[in-house]
Amino acid sequence: MKRLLKSFGVLFFLLFQLASCVDLDNERNRILYYYDEPVVVDQMGDYPVVHNESYVLYVPGLKENTALKAGDLLWTSFIVDLDDHNTEAQLSLSNDVYYTAMNFRYKTVDSAKVIIPSDAAAFNGYLSDDYSTPIELSALFPYNIDNLWFFGFKHNDNSNKTNYTYELILNPEIENGQNYPTLYIRAKQIDASAADSEKAYSIRDGNIFAFDVKDFANYYKETFPTKNVEFNLKYKTGVDAAGKDVYRSFLSNPIPWTFKTLNPE
Repeated sequence: MKRLLKSFGVLFFLLFQLASCVDLDNERNRILYYYDEPVVVDQMGDYPVVHNESYVLYVPGLKENTALKAGDLLWTSFIVDLDDHNTEAQLSLSNDVYYTAMNFRYKTVDSAKVIIPSDAAAFNGYLSDDYSTPIELSALFPYNIDNLWFFGFKHNDNSNKTNYTYELILNPEIENGQNYPTLYIRAKQIDASAADSEKAYSIRDGNIFAFDVKDFANYYKETFPTKNVEFNLKYKTGVDAAGKDVYRSFLSNPIPWTFKTLNPE
């Protein structure tokens, strides 16, 4: 069963078993139903392939798709029959195990790389840039897929008619004598276009956005070589009466994480 561990607002808690369920039909087939599932596109063409944190998936429904390319991030729903191994795809893709994703539906997910400032002055410079739109609520999804963090962001404008982009910035200085680094999330409203209607958006979780945190993973390994990964998250909610930025911390800080890159055999 796929789990969903969610940070909503300032909370980080186990919500419920959500993203996939196993169903035994009359033929005793094992069926997985996925929704709100991030995947990475591995290849397109005659044999489109994506992967999530658990499986490599052949997606015949994308065979005629000319818009997607390798490396794209998708927010998806689909069905997998665990007893159905696509022999044709296996032979053509030279892979031991490929499951087939059927009824595949998707929206694209925008992403950005984590920012690792060189020093405190550079960090403060980023905090004064034009990423100044308040974030009402934030959700972190614990999908261990490559070096990616997937978030949901809600704003006072809860419709998908307004588009936003986001940045994730590491504070190079440890705060309050803690042993964990702190990362700041900031938002900026941008002009919406027709293509934005294809961007991932959830009524429950808001705008879906991903951060590539490979540089943070390397930074952590070098800075805290003997520690398991833990970090603090804060996101900007507005400004106070004096015009000073206000950030909200996740109550679950420090947040533990295990980086995992799927390497298909």
